[in-house]
Amino acid sequence: MSVDNAQIRHRNFMASFQRFKDANPDLPERGMLKLFAERIGFSDRYLSHIKCNRKNIGSNVARTIEAALGLQHGWMDREHAGEGKEFLQDAPGDNAERMFLETAKTLYRADPEGTSRALMELLRKRLLGTDT
Repeated sequence: MSVDNAQIRHRNFMASFQRFKDANPDLPERGMLKLFAERIGFSDRYLSHIKCNRKNIGSNVARTIEAALGLQHGWMDREHAGEGKEFLQDAPGDNAERMFLETAKTLYRADPEGTSRALMELLRKRLLGTDT
């Protein structure tokens, strides 16, 4: 089945929005689209229509999004094979990995500074081989 340009742009828009949300885990989910809209220079109402597939993303809008997000010209028009999982933060490979990531996200959102500090210390110990 062939994927048309409108579908590619919509997927890339959704991936960009997810990336924005992932980069701002301390912000509440509610109102996130409004913040993203401000970041790229559109109204949240317009982006809501795009998000819900009520409006397609035209070339001018695609170029504006690319410029606002620092993406290469034409990025919105291309499928990004190989970027999908890490870019979209899709479901991890198995239940243990999913549980780990959900737990880490919950801990980070509850205490970003403390969780980051503890995780970095654990990683440092593992890398230096002093985690006994």
